[in-house]
Amino acid sequence: MGHVCDEALQYGVRVIGVLPRFMKGFEHPRLTECYWTERMSERKDLMREGTTLAIALPGGIGTLDEVAETYCLAKLGRYPGRVVMFNLDGFYDPFKQQLDLYVERGMMDEASRALIHFPETVEELEQLL
Repeated sequence: MGHVCDEALQYGVRVIGVLPRFMKGFEHPRLTECYWTERMSERKDLMREGTTLAIALPGGIGTLDEVAETYCLAKLGRYPGRVVMFNLDGFYDPFKQQLDLYVERGMMDEASRALIHFPETVEELEQLL
């Protein structure tokens, strides 16, 4: 996320960090603002608050946790926005295949599967924006 933050700042974009207090010292030094929470669950709630689109770039297990929870909330009608995983170089293909397997096995319906998008190019991502 540091690279994304640096690029955004270079173009004059406001960059806001949301971190649990136990991560003090890990925040990017040039954040425009930083909000602190007590728990990871509060962090995710705050990150979603007031949004209409959640975009996950290729990332680690924390990113997967965040997007999976947001997707679940969208499926349950508790998140009003769209959920997008930028599938750069097929990074999220295994997750996408797992969701398709859920549909194939009857564990998820097509409407729920359609709540998450996997654009593979910047152009496809721009169309969703």
